[in-house]
Amino acid sequence: MKQIAVLATNNSISSDLFGLLDFFEYCNVLWQYQQKQQATPLLHCYLVSPDGQPLQLKQGVSLAVQPHRWQEADAIILPPAYAYNRAQLATIAQSSSGYFAELQQAAANGKLIAANCTGTFILAASGLLSHKNATSSWFFKDVFQSLYPDVHLQLNKLLVQDGKLLTAGATTSNINLCLALTEQLVGESFARQIAKVMLTDPNRSSQIPYMDLSIGQQHTDAVVKQIQAHLVKQLAEPFALEALAGQFHLSKRTLMRRFKAALKDTPLNYLQRLRIEHAKRLLETTNQPVEQIVLQVGYEDVSSFRKLFIAYTEFTPSQYRQKFTQEGHFNCCPE
Repeated sequence: MKQIAVLATNNSISSDLFGLLDFFEYCNVLWQYQQKQQATPLLHCYLVSPDGQPLQLKQGVSLAVQPHRWQEADAIILPPAYAYNRAQLATIAQSSSGYFAELQQAAANGKLIAANCTGTFILAASGLLSHKNATSSWFFKDVFQSLYPDVHLQLNKLLVQDGKLLTAGATTSNINLCLALTEQLVGESFARQIAKVMLTDPNRSSQIPYMDLSIGQQHTDAVVKQIQAHLVKQLAEPFALEALAGQFHLSKRTLMRRFKAALKDTPLNYLQRLRIEHAKRLLETTNQPVEQIVLQVGYEDVSSFRKLFIAYTEFTPSQYRQKFTQEGHFNCCPE
């Protein structure tokens, strides 16, 4: 029986903790059903706390932990914790720091170590992701990159494995993370079987279609904020850098410099991201033909727009509409 230790803290997100426990128990249920007998469970997933005391979660839930030597587990998971701004993310690992020394030793012993969402910040703080490939929640990419610049962040991917380290994106990517661990602990065939039982797509591999391209990093440049608001209002208008700079009493060079400093992007690239994001919303919420949507977001050539859309989303416009109108909307009561 394989052992899976979840290194929780009082700040851990309760749904993630229960989700991990439930997923691996589902694996045991499926295994015993397949064997048609009282087979020994495949996996034992258990919670650990930094001080060995019961967990006291934010929702007022108390959870018992087990006194296992978690360093000897076959797989170790750092679950997400509550952190939603830079200050919180910068300090998120403090409550888990007591794990770090033995976590380093577990890594040296070849143990599987996994994290997703804000749990990747904790794993990065341990030093194990230094100069490694990893992914995290795309929403927090700017903070992650500023805090841990030596991590090779691959935000286009939903799940990344570098050696024995596995990282995944936000929220529901924890299911894909569990599937990846199951595949390595039990086998690919069983992992695909449990994915089918749970109606989970094991081939989901990219975060790109889910990214909101209009969300940029936070900054304090008031003029750049005015330009951003202007670009939103003039989304379909022809773009001319010189005219834009003149409207805000800047030289082209100064506009480019300030935009780069504030958003790490150029005005044209930023406008393209806004246009693609608006096109995504129209594809999701209307039945307008693609040709009409293309005109509304400032393009005339459908073929060129299609190439740009694929570059940003990994889907053609029609593929994107099919996926996100069927899967993304809660049309539970069709007329």
